[in-house]
Amino acid sequence: MDYFKAAQSDEDYEASGAIQVGMKSGPDAEEARWGLILTVFFRVVAMLWIVQGLEQWRQIVAPASGSFLDLSPAGVSATIFFAVLNPIAAVGLWLVAPWGGVVWLLTLLAQIFVASIKPSFFIGGAAIKWLDGALLTAYLLLSWRANVASGDIGPIDHLIEWAVGKLRRRGRDPSAEL
Repeated sequence: MDYFKAAQSDEDYEASGAIQVGMKSGPDAEEARWGLILTVFFRVVAMLWIVQGLEQWRQIVAPASGSFLDLSPAGVSATIFFAVLNPIAAVGLWLVAPWGGVVWLLTLLAQIFVASIKPSFFIGGAAIKWLDGALLTAYLLLSWRANVASGDIGPIDHLIEWAVGKLRRRGRDPSAEL
């Protein structure tokens, strides 16, 4: 068998190319697409969390009025908590590390809790809890879609697919809204 001629056939030549233009079709392309969307989402959220962490450090180093120690003990604790954990979560999200998502979810839920109790703690007031709720919803949706595209389908995914199928049979296509 002549290996040189086999390597020169058009089909083998295109399949063995190191650089390929365009995306492959099929399940791998779907998985890559949702993975990219989730990565971009994490990077945008990481930038938001860096800004929030810097704002908390600004309140510690150069408060707008008075001294940082004039705050209540709960205010001091919350400010230090977010000043330390927000940049850590941002780095983890930027690296798309699993621990970054965990730390981010911890700080996100803590922000929702603090914004519900004391809306004036964060810049933006009560709107921050709605923004955080929207980010949490987007994260859950994107991670679910990435898991389905990668083939990691669990019992909750079957339940969601069943509900989507039921909605489609009623004439409303929820995937058209995505």
